[in-house]
Amino acid sequence: MKRLKNKSEHLKILLQCLLTGRFNHGVCPVCERQTLFMKKGEWLRDQYVCIFCNSLPRQRAITIVIEMMFPDYRNMKMFESSPCGPASRKLMKKCKHYLSGFYFEDIPAGEYKSGNRCENLEELTFDDNTFDLVITQDVLEHVLNPGKAFKEICRVLKPGGAHVFTVPYYFWQKTLIRAKKNPTGIEYLAPKVYHGNPIDENGSLVVTEWGEDFLEYVYEHSGMVTTAYNLRSRNMGLEAEFLEVFVSRKGIA
Repeated sequence: MKRLKNKSEHLKILLQCLLTGRFNHGVCPVCERQTLFMKKGEWLRDQYVCIFCNSLPRQRAITIVIEMMFPDYRNMKMFESSPCGPASRKLMKKCKHYLSGFYFEDIPAGEYKSGNRCENLEELTFDDNTFDLVITQDVLEHVLNPGKAFKEICRVLKPGGAHVFTVPYYFWQKTLIRAKKNPTGIEYLAPKVYHGNPIDENGSLVVTEWGEDFLEYVYEHSGMVTTAYNLRSRNMGLEAEFLEVFVSRKGIA
């Protein structure tokens, strides 16, 4: 019954988009089909979807950047933290050496829960120089010690490897720390805000709003140089807020 209700709601939204003209034709970079991109609401980052794969703009953007910058990604050794959505499913299907992990507080890192590996970005269990690519999609705004996470990601990358990721990027302001961990628990420095979490219905706490000093922060804590890509194309459904995709490179020497 719930599935039928969801399908009915989807069709209702689809009809509304068609009647109001809130759609455009194009080609989806994720499912690689001629499609319609539907604007279900005003917040395009989460409401501008492909009618076939339901991908979002940031998922389409990271797919394009990976294929553009790493055309042989299918044969690379890849780790993705907290995969979610059509772009992750595409990587999982296409990449021969794909591995993923989620952070579960109730089991040790490296073990499995419901078929999913437990990995904490702040303390990864992998050896040095293991992966060609590390992927994170809207994860690093939720990590309590992001400096340690960036350092760990760099450690497990092979020389010349890259971290490809998305985060909401408030480039017009300084980075805002909303919460931090102290010996007695989590200290909240701003009102609590939560984003969706694929393994927790309560969501993920927003810890950091990354601002103008973000790229310097990554370099300071990992030594990696980061490039931001902001792709825009109505034909590929690339219209939205916070559409940047970041690529941090580990040095060869």
